[in-house]
Amino acid sequence: MNFKYLMNLFLFLSLFLLASCDSAEKEFMTPKQGEVVIDVNNDEYSLNGTVIGKTDSDISAIDDLLIKPIDNELKKKREFEQGDALKNSQPSDEFGLGKLHVDENLSYGDFFKVIITMGFIGYSTILYAIGENFKDVYNVKLPTRSSPCYCTFFTHRHVPLLRYKHGRNRSKLLLNEILSADNHQRETEIECFKDYKSLDLLLTLYGSKDDMTYVVSLNEDALKENSSFHGFNFYSFKNEADLWKFIADVHSRVESRNRNNPEKDEGCAQDLSGKQVMLMFKKDVLMKDVAPLIKGLNAFGYNGDRITFSVAR
Repeated sequence: MNFKYLMNLFLFLSLFLLASCDSAEKEFMTPKQGEVVIDVNNDEYSLNGTVIGKTDSDISAIDDLLIKPIDNELKKKREFEQGDALKNSQPSDEFGLGKLHVDENLSYGDFFKVIITMGFIGYSTILYAIGENFKDVYNVKLPTRSSPCYCTFFTHRHVPLLRYKHGRNRSKLLLNEILSADNHQRETEIECFKDYKSLDLLLTLYGSKDDMTYVVSLNEDALKENSSFHGFNFYSFKNEADLWKFIADVHSRVESRNRNNPEKDEGCAQDLSGKQVMLMFKKDVLMKDVAPLIKGLNAFGYNGDRITFSVAR
């Protein structure tokens, strides 16, 4: 096998891979009937190929989670689609697919705002791609607008923020530290954690690119037989290899538990053991640092309604 042959083979493979990548990008970025495609980079953002605003002034600079220019344009599109559906005697309350592409150097906070804005309009299923990688397309299914009960709000909104606050400096967050000082509210919260069997995986990171620490917190009592909830355990990792080894072990333990204990409907605060993981980061974390975590979790089946996003404060 001579050098010229190897060079020709290398050139052929390079052109093949380039064409494949271009095809994947075109497939994702071209909206089909009823779809919306939002593209956000650090300079501007567009809807179905039409630039509608500047990222810095319209998204990064605002404190509100709702991005008004995107919200307005999506509302116009929905009104047109609903009118067209009624003319053709078709259901007018059905949503098409939402797609989102973000630059890898976009902040996680801006990514989160766009996801929330799309969800507020009604796009509950969103496909998203990060950077130039259109081969790995992920999806997230957002909850409906139905009002959650207090226990759901408390355990899946308030408590994760508390876990993030303490996650870097300890190995355990006890139940007594979670509960409110107010006696009446405390009684309600204790009831929320009665027979609490949610694993509540939460993954976050601290530090910079040169000194990054990954932290996983979870309710390990959910993996034990006949155990009551005592609090959340924290595990820190300095590299991704150790992180994924730990996640794989947890995943294996969850599967074993679910085989021995069929899932039950826990009502308001549903049993999410093994079903869902929350990603929580500071808003200035870049998506290129988040992308490997999303890809790794996706390999364990954490996508769709099994993954959720939140911003640390």
